Parts: sequence; structure tokens; C-alpha cells
Amino acid sequence: MNEKLKNIKNLRRIPEKGIIAGVAAGIAYFFGWPLWIVRLVLAVLILGGFSFAPLLYLLAWIFVPKMERVPEDFDSITK
Repeated sequence: MNEKLKNIKNLRRIPEKGIIAGVAAGIAYFFGWPLWIVRLVLAVLILGGFSFAPLLYLLAWIFVPKMERVPEDFDSITK
């Protein structure tokens, strides 16, 4: 059972792959989405006047833990 739990991905920020805080990089890695799509959606939400988007980003920056190192499969998953 413990080996199965080790393979589960947790949502983490990846500052080394991020522009601001690595929140978008963490979301892209967690869901297996292309990083540029996550960044585009966040930019549209923030610039489009959705007042909750900057607040959610800030909360994620504060409360989502930082990943200690970039995962080896990050580039293959988020392309």
C-alpha cells in the first residue's frame, strides 16, 4: 500500500519552471496539461476582469507547497 501512495502526484508549485511563483507549472504537471495552455487560461482570467483569479493565484502561491526539485518527467508531461 505504501508504494502506491508514493506514486501519487500531489499538487505542488514548481518555481524553477514558473514565471512568477510556479503555480501554473504545478497545475500543468499535476493534470498533465501543456504549460502554455495553463498560462494562457490564467492570463485570460486575470486580464479578462475575473476578480477572483488573482486572489486564487495568490492563495495558491501562499498555500500550495513548493516542490523541492523539478521532476525528471516535467518536460515530457507538460508539452
